[in-house]
Amino acid sequence: MLRSLLQPVSRRCFSTIKESSYVVARTSNHSLPVYSEIKNGGTQQLTIIRRIQGDVEALKSDMTALFPDAPKNHIKINPTNNHIIIKGLYVNELKHWLANKGF
Repeated sequence: MLRSLLQPVSRRCFSTIKESSYVVARTSNHSLPVYSEIKNGGTQQLTIIRRIQGDVEALKSDMTALFPDAPKNHIKINPTNNHIIIKGLYVNELKHWLANKGF
């Protein structure tokens, strides 16, 4: 009986998630892995997205739509550990965007 009640709910929740070629895995306390980093005595402010699995280039291309007026090197990929580094502090905006995408 309980299984029959849960099946329609689970189909409804996961049907809105778009299939993509990348996944941003949550941390052990179930938060999104988006962090701020301040370097050079506060003159360089960065936002870092970690725990990316899959096609990092696809995530970068999806994120370029968020920053239409930004220069070409505004978003970088660190290929050794699959982190995305963005110039500026956008932690809350990116967490909200990732949550809306279903991660």
